[in-house]
Amino acid sequence: MKNNARSGYNIYTPKRRRRKNSRLVFGLSCLCAFLILVILLIVFIPKLFSGKKKDAADSTPINTSSVMTSVSEKEATDTSSISAGTSVTDATRAQTVDAATRKANLKTLETNIADYLNKQSGRYSVYYINMHNGETIGYKETQPIVAASTIKIAYNTYLYEKAASGELSLQEKITYNAAGYPDGDFESGTGTIQNSPNGTEFTLQEVSHLSITVSDNCGTNMVLRRLGGEDAVNDNYMKKISSVVNYREAYTYTDYTGAEKTGRRRTSAIDLAKYAEHLYKDYQENEASYQPLIDDLCNTEYSWGVPSGIPGDIKVAHKIGLYPELGTYNDIGIVFSSEDYVLCVMTESGSEENAKKIIGEVSRMVYEYVESNYA
Repeated sequence: MKNNARSGYNIYTPKRRRRKNSRLVFGLSCLCAFLILVILLIVFIPKLFSGKKKDAADSTPINTSSVMTSVSEKEATDTSSISAGTSVTDATRAQTVDAATRKANLKTLETNIADYLNKQSGRYSVYYINMHNGETIGYKETQPIVAASTIKIAYNTYLYEKAASGELSLQEKITYNAAGYPDGDFESGTGTIQNSPNGTEFTLQEVSHLSITVSDNCGTNMVLRRLGGEDAVNDNYMKKISSVVNYREAYTYTDYTGAEKTGRRRTSAIDLAKYAEHLYKDYQENEASYQPLIDDLCNTEYSWGVPSGIPGDIKVAHKIGLYPELGTYNDIGIVFSSEDYVLCVMTESGSEENAKKIIGEVSRMVYEYVESNYA
């Protein structure tokens, strides 16, 4: 039995050792796997988090597609919706001129614009405001000129301000009154609402959209009605921003033909530029509330005006105005480039072709000046 026991001991002891060795190997394998997992987590978790931070930074809204021709359209924007913030070009380009040189270049721009317009037949008015540094230039910027539909930028900004403050909702309904303005909303000319049956319902956002994108006169009158009328908007809003030429006062002046004219609904380049500047500041402070208005201004059916002097990948929020009977073609625009700026060009020449060419040329001169300050 002892032999058998010993012999049994000799037979089974190696198996027990093999079991112990297997457990040891398995334990060491688990330990190694755990250590490898810890190392992987230490190495890759920071990268994952940094990647998320980078994605967040990459998705930060850019300054309304502030992209130069050196930046691809994909980098600029893939949609018509644009956002305020730090521009792409601000992140990739730097100013290459010192303050003294820039001041001299600005003076040269002002001189070149004056020399160019002085050679043209007609009346012209220009005002430029740089949103980046506050610099300005003007050319006869205070003279009264028929506003036409450019004034709609002020009306609609005021509507959006009231919506942003909660005084009204852009989704509330307003009913079209087909009676002639000011008793009703009807006004012939640009727009589509004039073809709608009396009593047709729209939201305020819809009539504002039409007021901007197709310059709908009836839609504009509906906006005005909701805001209390032209005088209320002028007194409560426009005059508080700028009223070098009071829109609701009658002015007497000499028109482009040399004839004396007297009338209301005149404004000036500096007034319109100030209204656009006000919208720009609203937009910077509350992007979400004003994005639809900026989008509408960037997507009107009118390609002439300030955009015509600027590369097509640069976004321009603008509102044209024309009154052919009085020889007037105007545009007021916010240009989102390396430095966002406002430019208003008002013309009174009696020639639509020349007016559009002149606005485009002045716009080109200003744009090239702004971009010349960057590498």
